[in-house]
Amino acid sequence: MAAFSVDLEALLAGVDQMSAFHSTLEQTLASVRASVTALGMTWHGDAASAQESAQQQWDDSAQQLGEALAQLRDLAEQAHSNYSNAASTNTRMWG
Repeated sequence: MAAFSVDLEALLAGVDQMSAFHSTLEQTLASVRASVTALGMTWHGDAASAQESAQQQWDDSAQQLGEALAQLRDLAEQAHSNYSNAASTNTRMWG
């Protein structure tokens, strides 16, 4: 039988890092969005249209990234819970 182990603390640390990164990402994107919006107010015509289109693509991609990070964080949290429960059950069964 192959040996298999999970470092529960490292898994939990990974969840915390993903949460921190997601928070930092949201703050950075909000700052960039505010700067670009202020700059975009000085543009007119084709430049303004191109900026709006590019900003929409940026926002859509940022939303997808945020959703993917949230899903990954949820999966890691679930894995931590599952492995913790399995370890507790095994300890109770085998002492």
